[in-house]
Amino acid sequence: MDQGRDRRRHYLIWAAPFAALLTILLVRNSFLLSRKLYEGGDSGANSILIQRAMHFTLLVGNYSREHFNHPGPAYLYVQAFGQWLFYYGLHVVPTAWNAQLLAVFVLNSALAGLAVLVVYGWTRSLRGAAAALAVVAALAAVQPAAVNSGWMPFLYVPMFAVFCLAAASVAAGGVRDGWILALTGWFLIHGHACFLFIVPLVVAAAVIAQLVLHRHRPWAALRRLGGRPGVWVPVLAISAVFLLPIVVNLVLHWPGEFVKYFTYGKSSEAGGHTAAQITRYALWFWWPRAHAWLAPVLLAAAAVAVTTVLARSPLRRFLAMIIVVDLVASVAVGVYATVGIDSLAGYYIAYFYWAAPFLLLLVIAVGTAQALGRWLGTGLATAGAVAGLVAFAVAPGTRTSTHDNDPGVPGAVAALAARSGGREVVLSLNDRAAWPDTTALLVQAERAHVPACVQQPSWEFMMTSQFICTARQLGTGVRFGLDTPGSPGPALARLQLSQVVAESAR
Repeated sequence: MDQGRDRRRHYLIWAAPFAALLTILLVRNSFLLSRKLYEGGDSGANSILIQRAMHFTLLVGNYSREHFNHPGPAYLYVQAFGQWLFYYGLHVVPTAWNAQLLAVFVLNSALAGLAVLVVYGWTRSLRGAAAALAVVAALAAVQPAAVNSGWMPFLYVPMFAVFCLAAASVAAGGVRDGWILALTGWFLIHGHACFLFIVPLVVAAAVIAQLVLHRHRPWAALRRLGGRPGVWVPVLAISAVFLLPIVVNLVLHWPGEFVKYFTYGKSSEAGGHTAAQITRYALWFWWPRAHAWLAPVLLAAAAVAVTTVLARSPLRRFLAMIIVVDLVASVAVGVYATVGIDSLAGYYIAYFYWAAPFLLLLVIAVGTAQALGRWLGTGLATAGAVAGLVAFAVAPGTRTSTHDNDPGVPGAVAALAARSGGREVVLSLNDRAAWPDTTALLVQAERAHVPACVQQPSWEFMMTSQFICTARQLGTGVRFGLDTPGSPGPALARLQLSQVVAESAR
């Protein structure tokens, strides 16, 4: 097959799952094209940062409840680009948050295509690609929020799954997927501080696997990894782009956020769990019910059997490396839970580990489809892909959650602007539970060009220094309080979790 035709086929292999998932997401969430949504809570906190990304001034990631920001802004720039394109540029959605959600749909659909493309690179068959799509669709059907939500813990799920696939491909000798490994690895590092440990560990495992495969000729492995400029140029370019904001932030605000990561890691809040507690925590992601240990045991046994009995080389090598990478990732999650997670009740912290059982399912599906032959394997794999896509299309959760939406936000900002007469709107969180409404008010105020700030400096980790009042603002601004709903005094506006009152009325 000539290179041009091969390149076109690779594009189609990526484009088909991308188009399938994106179409389902757009159809099930068509309300985003007409319904005005105004974000608060964590979505509002992200939008505060996304507004800075719109001006290319954002250098850090989303906030952590441990009072630091995660390493980088990559996810937020993706959503900022979506806001610029779909809201300001094409005007296909009525509000900025809608556009951010569309950007998430596009990103996760593109990742689905990359997962199928990595598998196709090893099977070189439509049945292998269809089997991979079946597993991707199954993951989307079981955990729809992992592909349709802008909440950060969900965003890491598809990225981590593709990262592990790319790592397995590189470990097996498919250095052509090095750029996918770099892209997804850097996205993860930008998204959460835990990936500063997990990503390098998995990459190191991939490199070591290459050396083990060529243990009798180690220099051949090194030449294979380092002797192809066509592979390393995109890897280096991607790495340079993702490193840039982190380096600039360190230069401008030394030592940046990293000292906070180390401080938290050494504090009494991080870790301190028993082996039994960590095991139960990890098993929850495999099967959140009784006898959860059976899920990894049975899946691993089936994956090993398919790999050793049914698969032929070089596919066998790739499937074996998926199992190895899954094991390394599981060890990494266990270590992270041991030393880095404060409360094991917070399963959302490691939602990305949902990828682990699906990686083994992918080994079973792809290996079986390839072994069944061209016609039977293609038929069954295609049926599985169609069934998975249908299940995703009809799953209730495929309609994205809008629980952070508060339609009363624009009216509240307008009331504050009218009452303040052009002076700074000074907000006081008289009820700490009102923070979701506060982020909503701040981001909407900025978009409406209404100057606003928060009185309490303790909220800087979430609201950013941009919205913490200076002494001058406190002296000249008009003060308003966010009180518990039903508190005494006339309310200027009522939001989902609070009511806004003039401070003089308290």
